[in-house]
Amino acid sequence: MTNRTLAPAPDLTGIRLAHRALTGDIERLAALADGIAESGRPVSGAWARSIAAYVHRYNVGVRHHHENEDAILWPVIAAAVEQALTDGSFVEGLSAEGVADLASLTEDHTALDPLQDACDWAATLFGEDPARHARRLADALDAQRVALVEHIAAEERELFPVITRHVSAAAYAAAEARIRAATPLEHAPWLRAWLLSFATVDDLRVLTPGGTASALADTVFRVYAEHEVEVFGPTS
Repeated sequence: MTNRTLAPAPDLTGIRLAHRALTGDIERLAALADGIAESGRPVSGAWARSIAAYVHRYNVGVRHHHENEDAILWPVIAAAVEQALTDGSFVEGLSAEGVADLASLTEDHTALDPLQDACDWAATLFGEDPARHARRLADALDAQRVALVEHIAAEERELFPVITRHVSAAAYAAAEARIRAATPLEHAPWLRAWLLSFATVDDLRVLTPGGTASALADTVFRVYAEHEVEVFGPTS
């Protein structure tokens, strides 16, 4: 029987941060768009285009996260669960069937694709004519928000205990490294800074060891901070 009790558990700081950024920003974007649509406030062309660009970049981050969970992380988890079931070490009370094939979470990703496409299209239209398409963008973002927040809650509830108990720290770290390497180069600076904008001090200590957290965060964050202010204002 495999004993993972004394082995180091995977560090989930990175995926927790990604989830915080994904849910935090879809909430912010949905609230912003709904406020614009409800109030009928005038939106300048520059602001509308900045919001549209932000939605597009945010959805690049969502797609990157989900595609690489499907392609890289899920197989690692499935292999660990299969091994635990084979050697009899799978913890009673966890859903082996639901975790082994990860079908429901992959189906969630598939179901989210058209919602993201609808948001991207609504954002493009909003960027061209905000007065006409504000409600369309608000409704599309809210639909994506509801589905995404529910999906991430289920993922953390169902998978995190399994990862911590059955996936080796080395295998998980290797999967994370492959996911980072798969980040689209043209979007990497913005996405990196976006993630860091949601990081706590403790997150930064883990993700940027060796005392470089503050300097790195200051350098990378500037890529994103100006765009954030353009969209949400200086007090966001």
